[in-house]
Amino acid sequence: MSQPEEQPPKPSDASSGDDEIAPTPFDNPFFLPVVLVGMTLWLGYDGFLNQEFISSHTGDEAWVVGFNRWGALVIGLLAAWFTFRAFRERGASRNDRK
Repeated sequence: MSQPEEQPPKPSDASSGDDEIAPTPFDNPFFLPVVLVGMTLWLGYDGFLNQEFISSHTGDEAWVVGFNRWGALVIGLLAAWFTFRAFRERGASRNDRK
């Protein structure tokens, strides 16, 4: 005797729409700007304010201070851009809900 093949369950009308994936913290538009601001503060502190760090990186290690200074400036600009985009995205999503 042969066994009848099991049919996969048919989707009901309620579940036939697009399935939404649960949001994660990485989906928040402000996640990247917060990380970039944190990196800017860290690099800026070491590159401009921390005199002990600056004085200990002289000679062959002077590039480290330059990296921190330029990195703080570049990442700061990226943080500003992504913050602007996050506010713009948040405003657009609020307008869509109205």
